[in-house]
Amino acid sequence: MVPTEATEVQEFSSGGARLIFDAERPWKDWETAGVGALLESLGAENTWTRGDLLRFLHLAVSYRNDGNSGSDFNEEDIALAKDLLLKSRDWREKSRPTWTPEIRNAFKDIVFLQGRDKCGSPVGVVRPQESNRDTWAVDLNNLNKAILALVDTGISNAYLPGVAEQCIWIIDLHAIGIMDLPQLVPSLQHLVSQLSVNFPSRAGTFFIINAGWALSAAVNAVMLFAMAETRQKVQVFSGLFNDAAKDRFDVEMLPVEFGGEGFMGSLEEVNGTEEKPPQEQ
Repeated sequence: MVPTEATEVQEFSSGGARLIFDAERPWKDWETAGVGALLESLGAENTWTRGDLLRFLHLAVSYRNDGNSGSDFNEEDIALAKDLLLKSRDWREKSRPTWTPEIRNAFKDIVFLQGRDKCGSPVGVVRPQESNRDTWAVDLNNLNKAILALVDTGISNAYLPGVAEQCIWIIDLHAIGIMDLPQLVPSLQHLVSQLSVNFPSRAGTFFIINAGWALSAAVNAVMLFAMAETRQKVQVFSGLFNDAAKDRFDVEMLPVEFGGEGFMGSLEEVNGTEEKPPQEQ
């Protein structure tokens, strides 16, 4: 579902975090000045869009602001943003070859796109099942690779600049048991860290469903180490969604398994075009 022209686009969250970076609307003065300083610092090394430079500048500012958005920058922020950009580029160059077609194919029914929410944001689903435990439980690093590959390609290609520049995640833990926790917790911590530093400001709300009591506690423990704005985006449900999900999703898009009326893995409007080459985020 793509929003109509009448849809109101929120540029900032209620907590002050910027949601829209690529729109042709004026930035705040400090953002314009900060990106200019970052461009000057990078010089010929720059391969990023202005929107992506602003994302990394906000990330740098958040490191000295208890994980929250700021309202100004300093020279240290510019130096850190440059360092984060260059390290992220190196990480992508090393990581992308490991996101092999074999891994993507093996996890295609576990990690996939599920249409859009009411605001037009692409919806990613992570849904390991007991029937494919031999695929995901043997090495959770491969599950992480499948998630990162989806973020880097399919989800990246599905953003709507100026309208929906963040993705929504539905993470279904119904097949995860207590015995999986020793592997799950460190793997999840590592994944959250990689998403935060390499895809800043790209994550919207994380809906974690069918968590139960023990897994809810585990997720909350992991989130203690995440940035403040990241923690605010996580909603954990012991079972399926409550009625609040109806405000975010069309029931026709939401799969029956999640309390809607749709089919699992509906990729219309998100994967309907030829996949574009990966770009810097």
